[in-house]
Amino acid sequence: MRMRSIALLGALTLGLTACSSEKLNVPNYNSPSVDALSKDPNGIQLLATGILVAERGGLAGQTRDFGVFGREVYNYFTTDGRTVQNYLVGLANPQRLDPGGFANGLWSGRYQNMKNALTLVEAANASNLSTAQKSAVAGWAKTWYALNLLYLVQSRDTLGVPVDIPTTPSSPSPFVSRDSAYKRAIAELDEAKGNLQAGGTAFPFSMHSGFAGFDTPANFLKFNRALAAKANVIRGSTGCGNPCYTAAVTNLGESFISTSATMASLNLGPYHIYSTAAGDGTNANSFVQQNYVYAHKQAVTLAQKQPDGVTADDRVVRKLVQLATPVSPPGNQNIAAEYRFDIYPSPSSPAPIIRNEELLLLRAEANWALGNTTAALADLNIVRTTSGKLAPLGTLATGATGLDAIMYEKHLSLLFEGTRWVDMRRWGRLGQLPIDTPGMFVAKVMPIPQAECDARRPIGAPASVLPRGCEGNL
Repeated sequence: MRMRSIALLGALTLGLTACSSEKLNVPNYNSPSVDALSKDPNGIQLLATGILVAERGGLAGQTRDFGVFGREVYNYFTTDGRTVQNYLVGLANPQRLDPGGFANGLWSGRYQNMKNALTLVEAANASNLSTAQKSAVAGWAKTWYALNLLYLVQSRDTLGVPVDIPTTPSSPSPFVSRDSAYKRAIAELDEAKGNLQAGGTAFPFSMHSGFAGFDTPANFLKFNRALAAKANVIRGSTGCGNPCYTAAVTNLGESFISTSATMASLNLGPYHIYSTAAGDGTNANSFVQQNYVYAHKQAVTLAQKQPDGVTADDRVVRKLVQLATPVSPPGNQNIAAEYRFDIYPSPSSPAPIIRNEELLLLRAEANWALGNTTAALADLNIVRTTSGKLAPLGTLATGATGLDAIMYEKHLSLLFEGTRWVDMRRWGRLGQLPIDTPGMFVAKVMPIPQAECDARRPIGAPASVLPRGCEGNL
C-alpha cells in the first residue's frame, strides 16, 4: 500500500461516518492535540503513518550528504554550484562548512520526528488501547526516536547534540557530548526492547510493505536490536571499546542477522518504499528521478578483481554505470564525474534502512575488535564471496591490516547507503579520502545550523558569543 493511502483512508472514513453534529466535530489534523487524536479511532494510525512518511522523506538527503562528505557521491545540480562549493570547499580560516549554507541540514526534521514519536506515545497512553497495545506503540515510537538521535549524532559527532525535546520552545534542551548521545540512543533502544517484548502479538496500526516481516512487535524488535548493534559498534570505536563490542555481538544475536550466502538474504531488512502514484513520494536518489547525482570513481579505482583476474568486484559491476561522456559540475571545478549509480534504478525503487549485509559486517568488526578473528573472518567472507563474487580471504589480521580488509568490504557493500563518511571518521581515516582538486577538504562534521545558534544566543548578546554546541562551527 502507498504511504499516503492510510492517511487518506482515515480522512475518508471520518467523512463517511459523520452522521450527526457530534461526529462532525473531528480533530484538526493540521494542528492536532493529543487528546483529540487519542479519542479518534484513526488518530494512532495517522500519527504512525506520519512518522514513516517523515523518516522516508529525510533518508535521501542524508544519504546524499553523507555520500558527498565520504567521497562516494557528487551532487551536480545543474543551476547551482553551491552543491559542490558548500560541501567540498566551504569557508576559509579555518576551512569548515558554512553553518548558514547548503551543508548544515539534517537537523530540524529529525527533532520534529522525535517529537512526533513522543506525541504518538502520549496519544496511545490516553486512548482506550489495551496495556499490551500501548506497550507496543511505545516500543515502536521509541525505536524511531533513537534512530533519529543516531542520525543526528552521526552528522555532528564531536559537536554533540541535544537529546531531549523541550516542553517549551523558549527553553531549548542542552547539548550533550557525542558519547552521551550514543548512550542515550542505546538506552532508548533498550527501553523500547522491553516495551516491544510486552507488546503482545500485533501493533494497533498497520505499516507499509517495506516492513513485511517486521510488522509485529516480536519482529520489529529484531530491527530494534539491529540498530542497537550499530550504535554499540560505533560507540565501541570511539572510546567505549570491548564492553560496547560485546554488547553489539549480543544485540546482533537478537536481530534478523542471517548467514545464508544469497543476495536475497543479504538484502533482508526493513525498507522505505516509494512510488510514482499521484500524491506519493519518489526515491530522489534514483538517477531517473534526479539525473545530477553521480558516483565518485574511488569505488572503481579500489575495486578488487574476481577470480578470473579481469572482472571487477561485482558490487561495482552491479551498482555503477560508466557514463558515455564525463559530466562536469556547475562552476567546472575540474572534477568531472565518470560514473552514475544504478542502485535505485527507478523512482519507485525501495531504499533500505538497514540490511543483513550491514549486520554481518558489523558483527565482523565487533568480533575483530574483540580478537575473535576466526568468527569475524567467517562473516566477512560470506559478504565478500556472495556480494562481491571475490575469492575468500584466508586470514584476517589484527591491527591496521585487518581494519583495511573490513573497510574495503564495508565501502563496496554499503555504497551510497550513508555509512562511509561515518566509518572513516570513527576509524580515524578521513585523511585517506581523496581531495579531488586543490582547495577542497574533507569535512569532519556538519555544522550546527546558524538559525539554531542564533536562537540559543542570549538576547542582546553579540554574534561573537557562541552558544554551547556552536563553538565547533568555527
